[in-house]
Amino acid sequence: MRKPSFNVKIFQSYFIYKRLIALCSFALLLIMGCTEETFVEPKLYGSISGKVLTLADKKPLTNVLVRISPSGRSITPDSLGNFKADSLPVGKYSVQTTVEKYKTDLTSVDVEESKTTAVSVFLIPDNNQNKSPLVPTVVKPADKSTGAALSTVLAWKTSDPDKDSLRYSVILFKEGQSTNTPIATNLHEDTLVVNNLEYESTYYWQVITSDSVNKPVYSEVWSFKTKALPDFPYLFTRQVNQNSQIFSSNGTETIQLTTFGGNWRPVVSPNREKVAFISNINTDPHIFISNRVGGDVKKVTVVPIAGVSLMDLSFCWSPDGLELLYPNYNKLYAVHADGSGLRVVAEAPAGRFFAGCDWTSQGNKIIARVTGSSVYDNELYLISPGTGILSRLLSGRPGRMGNPDFSVDGTKAVFTLDVSNFQNNEGRQLDSRVFIVDVASGVSSDISGNKSAGNNDLDARFSPNGAKIIFTTTSNDGFSARDIYTMDLNGTNRTVLLQNAEMPYWR
Repeated sequence: MRKPSFNVKIFQSYFIYKRLIALCSFALLLIMGCTEETFVEPKLYGSISGKVLTLADKKPLTNVLVRISPSGRSITPDSLGNFKADSLPVGKYSVQTTVEKYKTDLTSVDVEESKTTAVSVFLIPDNNQNKSPLVPTVVKPADKSTGAALSTVLAWKTSDPDKDSLRYSVILFKEGQSTNTPIATNLHEDTLVVNNLEYESTYYWQVITSDSVNKPVYSEVWSFKTKALPDFPYLFTRQVNQNSQIFSSNGTETIQLTTFGGNWRPVVSPNREKVAFISNINTDPHIFISNRVGGDVKKVTVVPIAGVSLMDLSFCWSPDGLELLYPNYNKLYAVHADGSGLRVVAEAPAGRFFAGCDWTSQGNKIIARVTGSSVYDNELYLISPGTGILSRLLSGRPGRMGNPDFSVDGTKAVFTLDVSNFQNNEGRQLDSRVFIVDVASGVSSDISGNKSAGNNDLDARFSPNGAKIIFTTTSNDGFSARDIYTMDLNGTNRTVLLQNAEMPYWR
């Protein structure tokens, strides 16, 4: 083998030297690095405290979640809405507050060294989260039901997914009418009592529900029909809040037909479908008509009913039911039920005034009470409707007299008369009795022999079959209550029919 030259040996020695120098330098650096001091900056901390309330009424909410970022912490405030997060590194944070049905709030907070940063969060409702109430469903009366009472409870049910407080409005209208105007609004309960409904009528109703957040929710339109019109044979007048009103009754159940002004002296049409009565709603007393239950009220007269002592005046239907016959001082007028065709049927003797009348188809004659200027000066006349000729039936009777009423066969008439001969400025009666007069002879007889002393029998009329008399009886003191009685034609079997009632009509 060939030995290396001298130059090669020198190069190898140099290379080894350089590597030794490098290794020594690296070792020195390692030694120096190990001896150098290391410095770490200390961390600084602070806190966040806060309160979460509603903006509207400043009240705390339940189930609130507070997230503090970037710490990753989540906190639930206490019952007063307070929360606190301690040991937070100094820096900037966001406080996110969320709760159902309210808008999420995001508030920026700076945490400073050894300090507590206070924050108040006021939440406002988020209507976009609120659900509408459920559509109301009917409870009663059942949809399309019949036989509802005239005073009926309307009931429905619904709920709200968010448990919001609900308010209700109710629309009600009768068939043939239409309205979007509620009869009741802002109801808290899911029931409503409706009164004064009409017999045999179909009503439609609808419920509107509101939670004060979403649009109102409308129910379906439901319907019900009221019970059939009962056959009430008795009509009368009763005082209501110091006004006379017309009522109808079968002796057990009673309904009020009128509510406006003062109304008295009900008289039923021959076909039993219409009720005529005197009313002062227009100041002057006029005759109005309605159906059997007080609906479809119409004013008939243009010339008012008038005479001596307004409350004593009476009128009647013509036998065919087409006209109404009534007094106006010295004239007896007839007018069609629609208010047309006003005509004078008869005129009273000079210085005399008509006060009440009745008209029978039997012999086609009219009987009328005629007075002087005093309620104690009375006569009864028969009148021919065609000629207007008067013939005196009863005259010279002292005492206050009631208006006459024909029997079914037209041969008799009933009236009342005070036989005490007492007179004063108030027109008081002390002993008013029921009399029946024979129309052919003019002979009359007293049938109030069984009347109690100190009482007055008033407003007498025949029953529809002519077998009884219906009348008012009251104490003669002038202020006691008035009651309606019936009795036989001979005055026996006096029976109380209706209390607190007067001016009876038996249809």
